[in-house]
Amino acid sequence: MSKKEKIVFYCERIIYWSTILIPFALSFSSALLNIILGLLITAYFFKKALSGDYRLGRTAITLPFTFLMLISIISIRDFSHWHANMEGLGKLLKFVFSFTIFSECVVDLKHFKRIVISLMLGLLFVAIDGVYQLQFGVDFIRREAYDLVIGIPRLKAAFPHTNLFALYLGLVSPLGLSLALYFYQGKKKLFFTIISILAVFCLVFTFCRGAIIGFLLAVILMAVLQRDKLLLMLIAIAVITGPFMLPSTVKDWVKSQNSFVGVLLNSSGRDRDFIYKTTVNMIKHHPLIGVGVNTFCVNYPLYKVNQIEGNTGNRQYYAHNNFLHLAGETGLIGLGIFFWLLFALFRKWYIVHKSLKSKTFLQACSAGLFCGIVGFLINGMTESGLYYSKTAAIFWIVVGIMLALFKMKEEGAGPNA
Repeated sequence: MSKKEKIVFYCERIIYWSTILIPFALSFSSALLNIILGLLITAYFFKKALSGDYRLGRTAITLPFTFLMLISIISIRDFSHWHANMEGLGKLLKFVFSFTIFSECVVDLKHFKRIVISLMLGLLFVAIDGVYQLQFGVDFIRREAYDLVIGIPRLKAAFPHTNLFALYLGLVSPLGLSLALYFYQGKKKLFFTIISILAVFCLVFTFCRGAIIGFLLAVILMAVLQRDKLLLMLIAIAVITGPFMLPSTVKDWVKSQNSFVGVLLNSSGRDRDFIYKTTVNMIKHHPLIGVGVNTFCVNYPLYKVNQIEGNTGNRQYYAHNNFLHLAGETGLIGLGIFFWLLFALFRKWYIVHKSLKSKTFLQACSAGLFCGIVGFLINGMTESGLYYSKTAAIFWIVVGIMLALFKMKEEGAGPNA
């Protein structure tokens, strides 16, 4: 074996194991995630350079994501924020490399299964950390205390904020639930059922309404896809009985709100009403290409409405809505391109999912990944999950795993896969 062949071989090994380790690492450590992701991207381009093939692999969303990059570059209007702009473009490059490498470099079905199992082990690890945090007041990874709001604990495990923990749980846990219900049997079924129960328990104890609603709708969608009447019945029972099981402090808080929308959106005060009004004001001033990629927070004070309640100072905010945030930074053109990207992804998913045999590994994964992404996007109507570095990276990696599933199907994974 020549020196060049040896380097290519080691690059392939780094790519292989990095794609397996990343889904586990993303559950608890941003630093470890970025280190392994850096190794993955470096090895990928070393291999490309040595082979003389500099083309990125094409996926169902490569073209719309390319246009999203272009509109992000065009949106840059104020070079006094060039550092934030470059940081935003750097994140987009990291995301496109993430889902492209995952979709291109999955070797075989065994490799794909290892990636999925790694993702589920990460979910189990962080769910146990959340339960530990509820019991002992701090998590065992960073020794961080849970958030305390209106007298009740809100779990965050190793995440910096409880809403980010909820975003992760809502995105990943439908996959574990789907594998438990529609593929595994015996001890493996029990194992994945335990993972799902722990994850849902932690999700409930985040008390993040958007994530819980997104997860419920995702599970309803899963039940419809799998024609599971029993699951639909259990969801109906949970929805009916759930409000009666809430802590008294939560019931008192709900009664204090002026509207149903207030219950869904506000954790305290009425700040989000003004955040949304400010974001709409930002879009009105720059409807086509926005205020510039990754500059929503720094531009927020310039478009702030006459706020008379809640935090009236110069605090900078996220939009708490993925779609409004995107429109604020890259305009309605950027928002339209993102909807194009989602349409391309879901259209490809529909074609692949329809061709998969029921009760197989890939079919259960297909349903779980799709429902998790849908739930994340629903939650994205109340959170800017795509604009927090960690949850955005998790989202695009999960998208990459779904794209890898498409590859498995197209390359003819076994009939019982």
